[in-house]
Amino acid sequence: MSGVRRRRARPAGEGGAATILVLACAAVVAAATAAVVETGLSIAARHHLSAVADTAALAAAAVVDAGPRAACAEAVRVARHNGATVTRCRAIGPVVTVQLSLQLGWPLAWLGPVRLNSRAGPAETNTDHPGQVAAAS
Repeated sequence: MSGVRRRRARPAGEGGAATILVLACAAVVAAATAAVVETGLSIAARHHLSAVADTAALAAAAVVDAGPRAACAEAVRVARHNGATVTRCRAIGPVVTVQLSLQLGWPLAWLGPVRLNSRAGPAETNTDHPGQVAAAS
């Protein structure tokens, strides 16, 4: 019986430990993947809303000569067309300021709505960076 091998008995309490370890590692990888995906989706939603806010403010500023009501109506139209909601619109002279809101869908609905502001008007009205506005060359 030299070719017969006997099975060695496993010590008690070690059966299935590798399975538990693999399942725990899989759970950690799944949680990390979900966190990365949700972070990426929330960043993409913020960028989308930023572009929509800027577009709505620019569209409103383009028709501000027709009056504040017409400018805000244009901002609402552009925002709605892009899936956002205008929560505030103000036109003072040639400057239009809009605040937009976007309710995120699954899987980001738990974050609540994203809100952004945007302002558009002539370069001379920019009070954030006073001074000479460089001309394009």
